[in-house]
Amino acid sequence: MATEPIAVLYCIDDAYIRQAAISLASLLDKTPARRVEVTIAAFDRDYALSKAVFTPVLRAHRHCTLRFVDLDDRLFQGLPVTRSFSRSIYARLILQRFIEPHHRRLLYLDADTLVCDDISPLWQTDLGDATLGAVPDHFRLDPARIGFAGDEPYFNSGMLLIDVQRWRERDCERRVFDILAQSGEKLAWMDQDALNIALRGEVLFLGQRWNWQPRCADVPAAFLDLEEAVYRRWRAAPGIVHYTTSFKPWNAGYRVHYSALFFGAAEASGIPSRLLPARAPARGIGQRLLALKTGLRWRIPKAFRSMRLLLKPRAAAAMYRAGPAD
Repeated sequence: MATEPIAVLYCIDDAYIRQAAISLASLLDKTPARRVEVTIAAFDRDYALSKAVFTPVLRAHRHCTLRFVDLDDRLFQGLPVTRSFSRSIYARLILQRFIEPHHRRLLYLDADTLVCDDISPLWQTDLGDATLGAVPDHFRLDPARIGFAGDEPYFNSGMLLIDVQRWRERDCERRVFDILAQSGEKLAWMDQDALNIALRGEVLFLGQRWNWQPRCADVPAAFLDLEEAVYRRWRAAPGIVHYTTSFKPWNAGYRVHYSALFFGAAEASGIPSRLLPARAPARGIGQRLLALKTGLRWRIPKAFRSMRLLLKPRAAAAMYRAGPAD
């Protein structure tokens, strides 16, 4: 893996073309010493827009090649979707149909990720006998809903390091779609839940810094099963930020940690400014108070948690799994 090109996959629809380009630009900026071969599987792609945003990124990074796979509109009919999760979430499940055969390993990234460090160490991770490597998602507070024990690890699927050969040999595509056919309408996180169920026992759990959600910055180290020193280091310098939840830098920047990193990467990407996602302005008293609240959450997290535990004890206890003194 030290000499092979890094194979990267994004799966998008039109709503995330710009974000995928910024994510890719951040990856290439932080990993300049490696060849990178990118596949983007897309529904309803705007050809003019995709050319306009990806051309300057590729021009600035000659060590990268990019290939688009335009997906058939008839794919995934009947599978559940929501306002937040379009049918593009299922595209990675059919990766073996379009990933080129010479790729033995694949790094899948959601389009709402930002690479903040060289991913070479992640790429070279020894997966052992695992089908994939992923990061635990401690924010899934009800694992019993999918049959998991309370202490059984559950992963977030926004970053997946996949052994493509094992994925094929172990018939993962069929196994995941079988779960979706049986229980898809009952699964809160559809594709992610199905992946966790189907690949149970076949996952190598990786360090939290490779899929660091902004809300990780608000919880105690113990919530993430981390030592305090490690937590502080990763909070200050995550490897990959994954902007989960409906609050994103481009729609609620004033209340999302690491928004400045996103807009800094966007400006450095070379993408014309008129095509970049707009920063949500913090206008009005309510929004300014939210911006102040976000700053307090970052600067004095323990005090903020204590206040929230006092004012909203049930919600805070579930989120923080800790008392006011933590």
